[in-house]
Amino acid sequence: MRARDEGLTILELLIVAAIIGVMAGLVVMSGRPVVRGQEAASAVRTVQQSVWQGATMAASRGVSTELALSGGSLVVRRLDNGQEVRRFELPDETSLNVEDGPLLVFTPPGKVDEATLPDADDPLKLTVRDRTYTLEISLIGEVRALEGEP
Repeated sequence: MRARDEGLTILELLIVAAIIGVMAGLVVMSGRPVVRGQEAASAVRTVQQSVWQGATMAASRGVSTELALSGGSLVVRRLDNGQEVRRFELPDETSLNVEDGPLLVFTPPGKVDEATLPDADDPLKLTVRDRTYTLEISLIGEVRALEGEP
């Protein structure tokens, strides 16, 4: 009888490869909810940052500014000359329940113009894939996101 050579057989290598493949598939599938949660958090932070930027610009420069929706972006611009100051890209598969155009106007010293605040009966809503957030915006530009339909 011959002694067995050292090393692995092809069958043993195939079994190891199959086990690694199954484990990799489980890791990928369990990571998807985490990625979706991060996309939603990113979209909420983008809206919060854009509102904060508009209020800060009005306060620091003493000029009225507006926050507008333009395609998949939120744009902060000066009202006196229309200059675009900052553009915030919303993540893919993200939408707001409003049409393109002005959302909020900020006046010195950094307050949101009450006439442009969303009505309590028709609040601003942000949808990221299958998650919907109701956005509450204060007079000083703070944004609070509440998950789910009210």
